[in-house]
Amino acid sequence: MPLAIAVHGGAGDIPESLRPDHAAGIQAALRAGKAVLQAGGTALEAAIAAVIVLEDLPAFNAGYGSVLNREGFVQMDAGLMDGTSLDVGAVGAIEGIKNPILAAQAVLKTPHILFAKTDAEAVARAAGVEFVDNASLITPRRHAQWASGDRDFKVDSGSTDAETIADTVGAVALDGLGNIAAATSTGGMSGKPLGRIGDSPIPGGGFYADSHSGGCSTTGWGETIARVLLARRAIENLERGMDVQAAAEAAVAVLGQRIEGGEGGLILVASNGQIGAAFNSQRMTHAYWNNIDDQEQIIA
Repeated sequence: MPLAIAVHGGAGDIPESLRPDHAAGIQAALRAGKAVLQAGGTALEAAIAAVIVLEDLPAFNAGYGSVLNREGFVQMDAGLMDGTSLDVGAVGAIEGIKNPILAAQAVLKTPHILFAKTDAEAVARAAGVEFVDNASLITPRRHAQWASGDRDFKVDSGSTDAETIADTVGAVALDGLGNIAAATSTGGMSGKPLGRIGDSPIPGGGFYADSHSGGCSTTGWGETIARVLLARRAIENLERGMDVQAAAEAAVAVLGQRIEGGEGGLILVASNGQIGAAFNSQRMTHAYWNNIDDQEQIIA
């Protein structure tokens, strides 16, 4: 049976100074997920393991290193989907959680799909998810970014420079039993209004998985991604019989054509183990591996 994993660390005009950290981080995440799959773990376990690595690294906009909202503190979103059961777990605008993807996993284990703010935090706390001082998630780079006046994001005009849309993270995995899982985690948009929730915790927008066809995780300007349900659109392209790379490219093309300012990208893993990736920003940090050709590919 094929094994496959793809990970991304965000789309945008990623500054040259961050590219070495992005490359190292994305490779570490890929290898964490790959190790789970090679040890016989599930796709869900592999996707979570990969995302945790990226949430713990300051170069990415998820967990530690999340951007600050307009008020100067961190609020995070995350989503997770099991493509075999179609179970979903997602959280929005959470604070003080070291690894938001584990909060999403806690929700996935309930009969529900999405919790926000303090209610999401309560579900996570009941599941034993680790909490930290919310201020400890702020890196010097993010604080300096906010302090310099980058706190005026407006959905109407858009704000698509590297420091506002880059660095959201995600992973998609296929295990030896044919199960597919997709996960996405983010600190959102820099300078976002209090309580703003983007596409990352929305099934079909920031992530989607169906073991009959494939799994997808997206990154970019969340309001535009959600409007076209980018992840689900890519999966539907697979269901129509498109090649995985063509399916990825066609979905991103719609994002750019239908929505003014629609910018972002996605990773896509098909049920046959083939992997695609597409983006319309200058760059998208991503990496992928399958046991078909057994070659790690790192793009940063």
